Amino acid sequence: MTPFWKKKDGHQGLAKLGRREAWQEVARQVGGTFEQGRRKGHDQVILEHGPWTIRLDTYTVHTGQVSITFTRARAFFLAGAELTLMVRKRGFLDTMLDNLGFGGFAPADRELARRFVVKGKPESRLRGLLTPGLAAAILAHRSLKLEVKKASRRRRKTMAPHACTAAVYATGVTCDPAQLEGMFTVVRETLEALERTGVADREAVASRV
Repeated sequence: MTPFWKKKDGHQGLAKLGRREAWQEVARQVGGTFEQGRRKGHDQVILEHGPWTIRLDTYTVHTGQVSITFTRARAFFLAGAELTLMVRKRGFLDTMLDNLGFGGFAPADRELARRFVVKGKPESRLRGLLTPGLAAAILAHRSLKLEVKKASRRRRKTMAPHACTAAVYATGVTCDPAQLEGMFTVVRETLEALERTGVADREAVASRV
């Protein structure tokens, strides 16, 4: 049966959901918990995956007179080894830098290398991290940003000195249940790959906002 948010309307095309409806729906889809905030902008979806907690929320960055809102799916983990990773949509300048020999890491997946820029270190761990499952999850999106890095200093003080974060970001407030589910998939695949490569310990860590 076609999900109700994908059913066609003869006059308006695809049915659209509001933020709260979409987030409630994705919570049902992934088996997570919808937490209603005092305002819609404070709603969250929480998903327990093994020892990790993945939290979907939004946050706003203020740069001078401009404010940009992002949708974020994020999990904290305890690191057993050091690794940083950044995957983002490729632009024209990135291709120019590649041609000049100043590009980032070249993943084995050709489609991933064509559509996204991949940077991080150590490169010896990146090849094992970018599994076919993770590459496919990333490629399911036209545009997103994936980051694996140390948690903020404040987080490391309250959690552990070796606390890190794996997070996916999309610009704007995402109200497409399929895209939201895909963000959860990217974070899940990242956490599993981090554990397989010895970067993430399979140990629970507090994940409070």
